[in-house]
Amino acid sequence: MYVWVAVDVDEQVRELRESTEHYVKNIGSSSPTFTLPFHISLKISFNIPDDIINEAIGDIVELCGSLNPFPISVKDIEQNGPIVWITMQESKELEHIHNKLDELVLKKYGVLQHAFDKAFIFHTSLVIMDDEEQARLALDTIKKTSIPKTLIAKKIIIGTSLEGKPGTYSINEEIDI
Repeated sequence: MYVWVAVDVDEQVRELRESTEHYVKNIGSSSPTFTLPFHISLKISFNIPDDIINEAIGDIVELCGSLNPFPISVKDIEQNGPIVWITMQESKELEHIHNKLDELVLKKYGVLQHAFDKAFIFHTSLVIMDDEEQARLALDTIKKTSIPKTLIAKKIIIGTSLEGKPGTYSINEEIDI
């Protein structure tokens, strides 16, 4: 089963989410980004055998339970291929959590670091379009909505998926920090 860990920022970017959903609906499209709260992923999702999934989630809950709320500076709204996302400034706190997650799943579950984890870009995906041109048009519209300069990490969410594909995850745990 695939596991995913993130900072929940949905309420803090509510206006941006509503604007993005409205845009996507108006062009007659959809996006898997709307199946979960808007969030900042802390690591690329990873596969854990089903028979130890509860143990792995428990270990992640324990790791995240020791965290305290912290600020995250927002960089900008950008396009990356068919994805429009909010990029975050470099953050010692996000890097620390990311590295601790990598370390935990390697040592305890043998999960090797994904190539994307080696140069991780902390971001909140707003919309995934069918192609880059659609994403550029979405970016032009979405950028008209203001974004907060700072977000506060105060809730960690953990989700799972059988397939590991966008739109197939559900939330298993929420940890207030």
